[in-house]
Amino acid sequence: MLLYNLMTAFPLLRTTFVGLFLLLASLSPRYAWSQTLRVQGTQIEVDLYGNIYLLDSDRNTLRLFDKAGVVNREVGGPGWLDGQFDRPSAVWARNGIDVFVADYGNHRIERFDRSLNFVSSFSTREANNPEERFGYPSGVALSRLGELFICDTENGRIVKVDRFSTVERTFGGFGGGKGRLAAPRSLELGPKDAIYVLDAERIAVFDAFGNYLRDLVPGLFTHPTGLFAQDDVIVVLDAGTLFFFDANERPEGTFALQSILPTGTDCRSFALSGDTLYCLTSGGIFTVADPRPKRGGDNR
Repeated sequence: MLLYNLMTAFPLLRTTFVGLFLLLASLSPRYAWSQTLRVQGTQIEVDLYGNIYLLDSDRNTLRLFDKAGVVNREVGGPGWLDGQFDRPSAVWARNGIDVFVADYGNHRIERFDRSLNFVSSFSTREANNPEERFGYPSGVALSRLGELFICDTENGRIVKVDRFSTVERTFGGFGGGKGRLAAPRSLELGPKDAIYVLDAERIAVFDAFGNYLRDLVPGLFTHPTGLFAQDDVIVVLDAGTLFFFDANERPEGTFALQSILPTGTDCRSFALSGDTLYCLTSGGIFTVADPRPKRGGDNR
């Protein structure tokens, strides 16, 4: 918070900080990637057991791979029935128990168990109360208390759903002040139960009650396309570089993907699990040791 206030008050300090961070990006060491799976997909999620969930929005499918890369199951297919999808946009499966899919075109969240057996679906687009509605969801995440957070692109806001499937509140929408979201694309639950939202050219930070707190390092990002967070780290993908922040939002380093991945590949989605960084590209899934200092990576 102190860093945020200083950079807001002193633009020159912000420019200097951004420059130093970008310099670190150019000094990122090289790591040895390995191609784990030669598959196609649009988003990757890895649970705490190392199982990989691969979402394919183009094929309307969700596949489950075990740690050895063996396909255990595939579900989905185009449609609106239970277990089917219409351009699914996001998957969350981090706790190793639940799997949630943001079913974009069907305006709902579908829930599966860890083996991809269908459990239930949740939709409020036809609700009488407009404050409860969401449409075209592009992100979903489950809190440690069992609360569901949904990125509602139709209304430009975040929807919070309690454990009893009741919409508790919405935030980031009209009247949100500095926290008003322009074009929310994804969300993550991070350290101290904060909600991080990828919104246009910034990462907006809210508390668990929907109060806007700050932007993550204002002015640092130019075109963020990916976001990941958990209780000890926040990671932002911007212009081919991963920016790592610790639980207090202090910079931990950068990792330049374009100098590591095969020429011509792009990182469509990424995830951290255990000591491994997973990157989904047009050529498949690549893995590398967690590059953060004193983690899985070689930081000599």
